[in-house]
Formats: sequence, structure tokens, C-alpha cells
Amino acid sequence: MISTPPVSGKLRVRRTLVFLAVVWSIGGLFLALEAVMRELSWFSASKSLPATLVLPKQSHAAFLHCQEVVKGLPAPTHTPEIAKRTSYLVWSIGYMLGSADASTAAGIANQAAVEAALRQSLPVTNALGTPPLALPRHGRSAYALAEFSTFLEEDPPCVAAALESRYSPKYAALYKFSAAVGFAGLYRRLAPQLNGVLAPQLRIYGAAAGIPADLYSPLLSPSLATGPGPDAERTVQSVVSQIDTYVRRND
Repeated sequence: MISTPPVSGKLRVRRTLVFLAVVWSIGGLFLALEAVMRELSWFSASKSLPATLVLPKQSHAAFLHCQEVVKGLPAPTHTPEIAKRTSYLVWSIGYMLGSADASTAAGIANQAAVEAALRQSLPVTNALGTPPLALPRHGRSAYALAEFSTFLEEDPPCVAAALESRYSPKYAALYKFSAAVGFAGLYRRLAPQLNGVLAPQLRIYGAAAGIPADLYSPLLSPSLATGPGPDAERTVQSVVSQIDTYVRRND
């Protein structure tokens, strides 16, 4: 669905909530270029992001914090159904988080409304035995990408830490990878010329999670640089759908 300006704040929030509600089935969303160019004007001097961006590392304080948080968590719900779908559930909550944060960082939706929508994931995080999803705290929109990168490693809610402790490091990597896919996917829908969005995160977390590189490599390609529209939307949606299918089949 293509939106044309002007778009009311109420309508933007409604569209974002619909997007988050259907994210479990990996539904697509096309949003207005006008909003993106306003919020992402910091990219005007450069058409791509450096692929050599160094990943931040979790601080010692954050590590100690998450150790204490994980100790106090209730036990996960170990049922045959959850055991069969653990990877897919992790992929889903990570993707939801990344998409939600990108929508707030780009000025698409009100953060309070998105946080309310994220609470729909509580049954899943409870079943997995992790803390609830939470959005990063953002300052200026120009720093949204760096803040999200740091957020994934610092892990303030300790979701990744809980997954690593209760399952394995592979599940923590899958959570971070899927969050990066959700964030990068929405940005590429909005501004296809930004062909380096979270490239190091996608490669490093993807490899650690066992995701074949050819599934997400189109997100790193300059081939989307034709401008926002149906082609960019279809390309991103195809990437997400293929990863979704891979994780579902290999759970």
C-alpha cells in the first residue's frame, strides 16, 4: 500500500500498529518517502554506510546486570510445541523489535503506541523465559542507527543474555540477527539507496546464527537504489520471507 502525503499522526500510528500486529506472518509495509527524508536527512552527504563499522561490545557493567536479571527470571515454559518452534519464536520477537524501533526512529509512529503493540509479544517472551521486549532510548534521530547497534550489544532488557543462558549462544545471535533484519529491512524500504544499513550486524550475527549469507545479502546490495516503491518493497519482503521460511523449516 502506497501512502501519499499529507499523512495524519493518527493514521501513521494506526498503520504502524497494523504492521506490528501482522509481523508474525512477516507482512510487508511501504511508507512515505517524505517522512524518511525528514528523519534521515543525516544521510544526505553519503549514499551508503561503511561496511567496516566496528561492532560495539557489551560493557562489563551490562554483563553483570544481565547476570543478575537472568538469575531472577521465572523458568521458561518447556512444552513440546515450544521446543519445536524455539528458533522461529526467537526470530519472530527479534524481527518485531527491529521493525518497531525502526518505525519510531524514522518518525513513523509514536513510541508509546509502538511499545503498547510490542506487549503483544509477552506470551512468547514468557514462554521462552526471557524478559519482555523493550525499545532503545533514542536521542536525536541522526544517531538512531548507532544507538540501535549499541542497544543490541548492551542488551539492557537482557533478552539476548537470557536466550544464551537458557538455550545457547546461537539463539542469542539469532535474536540479534532478526532484530537487525527488521531494522535494516524497514530502512531499505524507506530509502533503498542506504545499502550498508547494519551490514556488520547482519553478517556477524547471521553467521553465528547459522543463517546462509545468500538469504540476507540482498539487503546489503546497491540494487535497491532505484527509489522507494513497489520494487524495493518486493525485494525486502522476499528477503524476509525467505529467512522466515528457512528458520521455520530448520527449527
